[in-house]
Amino acid sequence: MPPLVRIVVPRAVAGDDRARLVEWCVPDRAAVAPGTAIAVLVTSKASFEVEAEAGGFLRQLFPVGQILEVGDAFAEIWSVVPEDAAAAPAGEPAAGGPLFTENARRLMEAHHVSVDHFRGRTVVRAEDVQAIFGEAGDASVAARHYAGDTLDPSADWDAVLRGEEFRRTKTMLTDLRRRMKARFDRHVSTGDLLDDRWELARAHGFGEGSSVYDSCLILGSPQVGKHCWIGPNTVLDGFHASLSIGDYSSVGAGSQIYTHNTIHHVLTGGRAETFCMATTIGACVFVSPLCVLSAGVQIGDRSFVATGSFVEGRFPACSYIGGNPARRLGRVEGDGQRVALIRE
Repeated sequence: MPPLVRIVVPRAVAGDDRARLVEWCVPDRAAVAPGTAIAVLVTSKASFEVEAEAGGFLRQLFPVGQILEVGDAFAEIWSVVPEDAAAAPAGEPAAGGPLFTENARRLMEAHHVSVDHFRGRTVVRAEDVQAIFGEAGDASVAARHYAGDTLDPSADWDAVLRGEEFRRTKTMLTDLRRRMKARFDRHVSTGDLLDDRWELARAHGFGEGSSVYDSCLILGSPQVGKHCWIGPNTVLDGFHASLSIGDYSSVGAGSQIYTHNTIHHVLTGGRAETFCMATTIGACVFVSPLCVLSAGVQIGDRSFVATGSFVEGRFPACSYIGGNPARRLGRVEGDGQRVALIRE
């Protein structure tokens, strides 16, 4: 029986004719679905994942480290387990018995399911094992060991780490991290891994082409213009008063923009009211990382805020702002194509 699909090395980058196989993402003979990442290849210019083009069982044709030419077949997808696959591992039925997928093996170990349940089968998948122990084994650890307002400290709380739900979640996150590394060569937090930055910005009503990291704390409804970049671990406080950020502005990692403070409220033991005032950031403003912009700040268009600045007050367009407390250090000059920061 021929394979369903032969997976070949794609040309990821113009001029790169070779690729090295650096990782198999799934084991040999494992069941895969269309779109499953099966391998990571690297060229002289890029690393990338290759996905399964059909559902079936993966057959690995080369070991990790193999140098391949563009167009070489390095894997196959079969409708059944390939006949020339290695013998079943120790502890499983001898030749002629069923073949177990990796997920099925892990489930059997976690729930102590005997291979005797599957005599006569050709292939055993995770869902076949789940049918044996039922859904009772999927009850959460907390549900089993929580009574009223008391948690049982002697309970087997590590059981959640052995459950299939945890394994599936961890496998999914691992696949997403591999995808992020292969496509963008970066590692991000779990929230940023799960959320698309541009979709998140659209959900909050930001302008076309803007993006915001999931780790940004968004209070209220800040008004953010088009093609803005809101970095990780930032704060946009649009809850206590209006906060507006103009088109093509950037807020660096760790920077915080507020429309309120509780300084007097705290110092007076709660007698003074919370201070609230609208904050306005113009268009084409670059806020460097680790800045704090206080309530009521107004910054004109095409201004620059230096790293680590604590900013209060109003600044005209084309201001070079820096310091703690911040002041106008100079001006921004440019012709629309190039700019310069001029200290005064």
